[in-house]
Parts: sequence; C-alpha cells; structure tokens
Amino acid sequence: MSSATGGLKELHQVHLDLDACHKQLENGPRRIAAHEKLIARKQAEINAQKARITELQKTADQKNLQFRTNEQQVADTTAKLNQAKSNKEFDIFKGQIEANEKANSGLEDEYLELLEKVDAEKTRLVDLNSDLKNAEANLQKTKAEFSTLEPQVKIQATELEAELRETEKCIPTKMMEMYRRLVGAHGPSSLAPLDANACSECFVELSPQNIVEVRSAKIVVCKSCGRILYSADS
Repeated sequence: MSSATGGLKELHQVHLDLDACHKQLENGPRRIAAHEKLIARKQAEINAQKARITELQKTADQKNLQFRTNEQQVADTTAKLNQAKSNKEFDIFKGQIEANEKANSGLEDEYLELLEKVDAEKTRLVDLNSDLKNAEANLQKTKAEFSTLEPQVKIQATELEAELRETEKCIPTKMMEMYRRLVGAHGPSSLAPLDANACSECFVELSPQNIVEVRSAKIVVCKSCGRILYSADS
C-alpha cells in the first residue's frame, strides 16, 4: 500500500471507456464476418436446393418417359392383338396390355407426386433466395455503419490513450510494474471500487484499516483478488 494523489476513479473510467472503444473496433469486423458466413451458408443451401430440384425433375422426367413408352407399347400391342392368329397369341398380347396399363397407373401417380414435390421445392428456393438477399442487404448496412463509426472511434481511442497516460500518474512509480501486470491480466477490471466495505470484483470484505486507507485516497490492493481498490465516493 502507498500514498496516492487520487485519481483512481478517473483512471478506472478511462480504462472502461478505452476498452469500450476497442470492443467497438473489434465488433465491427466480427459482425461483418458473421454476416459473410451467413451469406455463404445461405448460398450453400440454395445450391443444394437447386441440385435437389434438378434431381427430382430428372426422376419425374424418367417416370414420364416410361409412362409414354408404356403407352406406345399398349398401342403397338393393341394393334397386334387385333391381328392375333391364335387364342394363345391373343392372350399373350392381352396380358402384355394389362401389365403395361397397370404399370402406367402407378407411374402416373408417381409422376404427379414428383411434380408436386418439384413445385414445393421451387417455392422453398424462392424463400431461400429472399433470405440471401436480406442477408446481403444486412451485410452492406453493417459495412456502411462501421465505415462511418470506425474513424470516429479511432479518434476517441487516441484521445483516451493520451488521457490514460496522464491519469496513470496517480500510480506511484514503485507500483507501476504491478499495475501494468494487473492491466495486462484483467484489463479495465484491474481497478475496482468498493462495494459497501468489500471489493466489487471478488466481494471479499476489507479490514477496517484497509477501508479507512482506501477512503483516505491511499492505494490498497485487494488481498483476495489483487485488484487496486478505490472509493467510488472519492
């Protein structure tokens, strides 16, 4: 513990303000990256959806082709049926016609069901494209907002860094190394105001002597968490 000229409260506030600036500068690129990942994910979903539609349409076309082929076989076999030379040949042709007609009944149902699926997946594709456009618009908005904000925050951060160097003069030279270590480890929370009679970081209560020293503008380090303590009322 050591005497101090005061200013720990102001020092803590500068640390907090500077940290807020740094977070703003970090948050902009982070938000932009998040939007870009979302766009990439939406584009991948669209590509997968297009592939699914293509595959469904291909299967539907195959069913339709088989249906048309069976229809033609029915027509050809019907012509042969009328020219059958024996009952056996007639029965064979008739059986082929019945088999093709039965197969076509199932193929037609499958074909129509596939067409319904294609329409549903195309509707889903429209929704996905809309989502992509919204994501792209949000990306551009975020970029524009950060482009406007970044220069202002950088200026503010530069001013705060100069203010920080000035307010750090309240830390005695012999305690500066310890202070630097604390800031490196805990950032703005390297300083902590009293909460009633306890450290506001670890909530461990101070001794009566330490409380008096903190309130009389002496530098006191919390014996529990190592933070530099100050009175919020000072």
